[in-house]
Amino acid sequence: MNKKKPPSSVWEAMALVGGLGFTIAVPLALGSLLGNYLDTRTNHGPLFLLLGLLLGLIVGIYGAYRLLARFF
Repeated sequence: MNKKKPPSSVWEAMALVGGLGFTIAVPLALGSLLGNYLDTRTNHGPLFLLLGLLLGLIVGIYGAYRLLARFF
């Protein structure tokens, strides 16, 4: 049986929190940049920006889940 253990030191926990923030922030930023680019190219208002943010949020939450699933 594979027992998962939480971070053993403060530094490992801080690295986990930093990685978690990075895992959520990067897809959100990329989704918003891509959505804004598509909105300026197609002149659809904020439609693609909102879709990009939603997709980035979904990807970020899934990435955070996978990152935390290794420890808990």
